[in-house]
Amino acid sequence: MPANLTPQYREAEARYRSAKTPEEKLKALEEMLATIPKHKGTEKLQAEIKQKISKLRKSKGERKSKGKLFDPYLIEKVGAAQIAIIGAPNSGKSTLLSFLTRARPEIADYPFTTHSPLPGMMEYEDIQIQLIDFPPWLEGRIEGNAIGALRRADGIIVVMDGKSERLLDEMESLLQDLEENKFELEKEKTLILVNKIETPLEQENFSIFKELYEEEFAIRGISFLTISAEEKESLKRDIFHLAGIIRIYSKPPGKPPDLSRPFVLKKGETVKDLARAIHKDLAYTLKGARVWGSAKFEGQLVTPDYVLQDKDIVEIKT
Repeated sequence: MPANLTPQYREAEARYRSAKTPEEKLKALEEMLATIPKHKGTEKLQAEIKQKISKLRKSKGERKSKGKLFDPYLIEKVGAAQIAIIGAPNSGKSTLLSFLTRARPEIADYPFTTHSPLPGMMEYEDIQIQLIDFPPWLEGRIEGNAIGALRRADGIIVVMDGKSERLLDEMESLLQDLEENKFELEKEKTLILVNKIETPLEQENFSIFKELYEEEFAIRGISFLTISAEEKESLKRDIFHLAGIIRIYSKPPGKPPDLSRPFVLKKGETVKDLARAIHKDLAYTLKGARVWGSAKFEGQLVTPDYVLQDKDIVEIKT
């Protein structure tokens, strides 16, 4: 028997397919069940809808029962890497996120507009890197869950207010607060952005700041208000290097390389790591690879322990 689905059902089904949240999906499914013609031809479809509704309601109940354990800092990593953005109120963290991604955080002249971690995706050439704007750091107080998120991040951007009269004190206070929480910023994984460098006085203060900390961290003086397109791309490149990742392109034997979707590895990883990323069993049959890019000559045959470099093209040999 044909289903003869009504326009109302079709509309609810379309809303279900475009729904972004479990609540929206549940509402659409309930409307689908209410508007579907009730006859033998739709019995199987009715059962499927009821099963989906049951699963969503059960999931919703479990989320409520576990509400007290919810951790806003536990953000799933999406993209090639995850970078945390921390800093004092009004330092420019949210402006940075808005500038580099499509995320639209609330930005205002008053502090504390960021109440919970907010992610956004930064496009860099052929990959995306996830940036997370943390709630503002307050001197003498760091949330315990924030430290866990910093440990999980592939890199950390510290945004400082270059107009602050306490610039040096704030930096020392931040380092002390992190140390008290048993966390230390690593040189290879940290970028310090001193924002609002717009006048000779601010430039002079930044020079002093840089002189004190440039041996410990990578540091840039910047103004998000006047940054140029070239500076924006340079900043993106710095963030890519901060993530500690490389892009590798695979080449099937006798065919051109696939340059559209690189494999993302950590710096220092090898041909064997790439084989494992392609398929977990490939590493066991791996004999070597031909490499174009970092090798001494194009298509050089290398061993499985050969350390790859960014944008290498690799043809696996088994």
